[in-house]
Amino acid sequence: MVPETLPRDRILSGKVRNESLRPLQLSAGELRLLDRSGKRVQASVVFLRTYVHGLYPPSRRPKQLPESELRRTGQKAVIQPGKTAPLTVSWRQRAGRDPAARLDFGTGALGIPRS
Repeated sequence: MVPETLPRDRILSGKVRNESLRPLQLSAGELRLLDRSGKRVQASVVFLRTYVHGLYPPSRRPKQLPESELRRTGQKAVIQPGKTAPLTVSWRQRAGRDPAARLDFGTGALGIPRS
């Protein structure tokens, strides 16, 4: 999606499916959005379709969030074999730069449709 009033912004929302035979554990902070030449594109990634408010205020957030909070807020996902999880990625397309081409998760990558 390209917001009408923000023509350089991009929002991609969909589902990821685990086609393997083992549970897949993903951390949003470890995923990297890359352009066609392999350069990193600054992006926000969550395993959600919507916004969720965290349980802790910024001034009293624990150093290590509980696993349940990381999953609830879309920072982590555990996808069982054959199952899906929501995924939302947002970024700004910088003028003169290659467009985002893939979301790399270490052992593989997901292609990004051209906008």
